[in-house]
Amino acid sequence: MFEIKKLKENPNIKIYSKKHEIHAILKNFANQKKPIVIIPIPFSEEYFTNIIEVNNDYIVIDSIIPKVGNIKLAESSYIKAVFKFNNNEHYFISKLYDYKKYKEYFVFYIYKPIEILSLEKRKFFRIEPSVNRPVRLSFLLDDKYYDTKMFDLSGEGFSFLLKFPLEKHTVLEEVKIKFPDELPEIMIRAEIRSIIKLDNLKYKIGTQAINLKPKAQDIMFRYIFKRQREIVAFMKGSV
Repeated sequence: MFEIKKLKENPNIKIYSKKHEIHAILKNFANQKKPIVIIPIPFSEEYFTNIIEVNNDYIVIDSIIPKVGNIKLAESSYIKAVFKFNNNEHYFISKLYDYKKYKEYFVFYIYKPIEILSLEKRKFFRIEPSVNRPVRLSFLLDDKYYDTKMFDLSGEGFSFLLKFPLEKHTVLEEVKIKFPDELPEIMIRAEIRSIIKLDNLKYKIGTQAINLKPKAQDIMFRYIFKRQREIVAFMKGSV
């Protein structure tokens, strides 16, 4: 409903759930007096405001612009808030519990969130391989051989699906990646950075490449750019 579940499945998302972490993030952001985007649910419009005050149990935000948003905020069931801090994009879900008139304006009191999701700024574009022409990868771990399809890929890592989890920070040696078409296969080392359980009872294993050699990275980029052009062409309806 709020796409928060989908966000949590992103290996580049960091979740803050400790009270002192949440308080520090909100306080620091409020001190910078930067705009925050408010999306009243079930409405879908985005409105701008700013955080006036951060207390132990609630946050005070200013009237939202345009003023019609004040009415929708007061009638909302939930509130999705988005703001950028330290080059990352942060999200949280909250609820409105009170509002008061301050001079000719309103201020709104919303509950302090129980968690904040922080989306790390990507260095590389991430793509999903074609279903009909998949990218395959294989590796040996603890005397067991694994062969599977790649779920997605960027210039610094990749993810794949398994029916069971692997241990985080495990280093995979000699991962063989076989690209479709006529691109040569490559051999790399990778560290497991995230394990996410999906609804289909599978686990999405996210990895980061270790000391990726220029030749291997060049082949990865050649595939990424080619696949990116295919996706753009498909979206334009030319294929």
